Amino acid sequence: MNRALIAWMYSLAGEARSEVLAILTSPAIRTAILWLGPFVGVIVGLDLAAHYGDATGAALPAQFFISQDHSLGECFEYALTGSSALMLFAMWRRLGQTAYLANALLMVWLTLDNLMEFHEEFGHWVAPFISLPANSPVHANDIGEMLFFGMIGGFWLIGLASAVFGAQARAAVRSLYIACGIGCAAVFGVVVDMMVTWGPHTLAQTNFQAWLEDGGEFAFLNLTFLMVVAFFHVERMAWRQKGDANRSPAAV
Repeated sequence: MNRALIAWMYSLAGEARSEVLAILTSPAIRTAILWLGPFVGVIVGLDLAAHYGDATGAALPAQFFISQDHSLGECFEYALTGSSALMLFAMWRRLGQTAYLANALLMVWLTLDNLMEFHEEFGHWVAPFISLPANSPVHANDIGEMLFFGMIGGFWLIGLASAVFGAQARAAVRSLYIACGIGCAAVFGVVVDMMVTWGPHTLAQTNFQAWLEDGGEFAFLNLTFLMVVAFFHVERMAWRQKGDANRSPAAV
């Protein structure tokens, strides 16, 4: 392993610690939690109540489910990923690091896919071409959806990797943190979703696994949004200080 790569990895490790500290101590995150916390609590509570009602025969409005198209929870997710895309795009414009652009484009895609359900359309479109045994525990459209996410994820990882290896340590570390957040959300949104449809379940088991899927994906989208808020706040303060420094000689 050459010295340049070792030095780069050491710089990443040091920057990773600094970014964790910045996230944990960010006043912007505390403010965001105060504003978003009540909404998150209501949305998760309604989702839990809806699943409990479905399992016990006391059905509640479908819009209480986070996974329901255009539900309260899904609209909240639009706001999270859309706002994250705007902040990352602004950071790319000011800092010139393509790693931020790669993540901004991912957030745009997540927002559009959540809104337009591209993955479901692709799953149903490709289903006739997927041959499964008659006793398969999953449907062909479920496999198609996984293929769709796999393709999109592959393109994103290729773009992200090329951007990260050419980025400054700070941008690279931030991108890796964002990738971890989105990756964990994908585990719940794709893998746990597959578990829900895999084989026979009781109504209670189906509702619990569906709530776990929705809640896990929702939680990691919120966490990723908070990380982006912290990163954006740090850079915004730096831009403001730089602007003040540039104006001070003229004032004198």
